Amino acid sequence: MNNLNTPFSPESIAVFLETISVMLKGMIGIFAFMLIFYALIKILDKVIKEKTE
Repeated sequence: MNNLNTPFSPESIAVFLETISVMLKGMIGIFAFMLIFYALIKILDKVIKEKTE
């Protein structure tokens, strides 16, 4: 019998842990981008307000 398709085989657990690693890296990248974009908007907002006053 082929153990690759069984839900809790060692191979499937290893693949699942690899996908969790990839997902976490992607989510960290998304949140880092959002933080940088938010900081950029705040900085530009301050610069523009200083110029208009």
